[in-house]
Amino acid sequence: MEHAKIHIVNRHITKAAEGAAAGPLSVPAIERFLRTGEEIWEGAGSGRFTLAQINQDGIYTQAVKTGMTILFDLLSELLPTEERSAHPVLPETIRQRFEPMVRGLVQVDWQEVALHELTRRMFVLNFPGTKAAMAAEMKTCYLGAAWQILWGFFEDHGLKPEEIEIKCDGLSAGEFAHVRSSALLIDDPYSDVVVHEAAHLLHYLKPEHYGLHVRRGQERFVDVEFRHRELFAYACEAYSRVVLQGERRKRIAFADKMRADAFSFARDEFESVAALVIAAAAARNGWRVIRKATVISPIRRRPLMIGSKDSPAENLGL
Repeated sequence: MEHAKIHIVNRHITKAAEGAAAGPLSVPAIERFLRTGEEIWEGAGSGRFTLAQINQDGIYTQAVKTGMTILFDLLSELLPTEERSAHPVLPETIRQRFEPMVRGLVQVDWQEVALHELTRRMFVLNFPGTKAAMAAEMKTCYLGAAWQILWGFFEDHGLKPEEIEIKCDGLSAGEFAHVRSSALLIDDPYSDVVVHEAAHLLHYLKPEHYGLHVRRGQERFVDVEFRHRELFAYACEAYSRVVLQGERRKRIAFADKMRADAFSFARDEFESVAALVIAAAAARNGWRVIRKATVISPIRRRPLMIGSKDSPAENLGL
């Protein structure tokens, strides 16, 4: 970022902290949160607290929410007019990206509710999407999500100080999912961050909260084993691109090139993801393969793994 912009952004951070610190509140504590996402006031964090500390935490929580809102408005004045006048991404545009995944993984009587919830909880972070996403997250207790959304958006427009690190293209904090606009421009043919974050929502959200009938042993829309949550999301992301290739022969050929052509996936998960996607492409029902590899069975209480000795590929319906 050029020096003049750095100076303006830093000045706006301080101004937002001062505007939020009405009364006896500490401006440095609020400014530190705006710069780092760290909560350093009395009562913040986990553990036992006095009533006074709990009340203090509530006061500062509201103050930093106000500070983030002020800072968003101040930094927005530095955006080009065309960005400020952008329209929200249409819900149907978002839905069509993850609908094949929901149809393939979620039981039939839950699918429409799952699609509705994923659509309304997913935000693409252009100007109006970021504003709506911050408002949604600030109604929850997770301040860190709103902070990451704020700086992820402004980083895409060159308005983030270098010392602030935002390392994600998407974010799923539990109730909502968010995708940076820049992530939609990634030219990895196997990448779809919208599907990745929607997959996380599938294993966060509980059908019983929406009045759906839940059998014994069911908890989430897709009961993914916790240690396989990233494998599940990456596999859904890549396989959603595979199914767009049409006939089975083309799907298999496309999946076989993943190891050579994909570049945006986490390297520590990549080999497992590629193996799972290739196996899914070769199967009659690829979504079923992904389920078997990552979802806890109510009988076994552990997932099958591609290539493991107790779950060889020939037993996965390939």
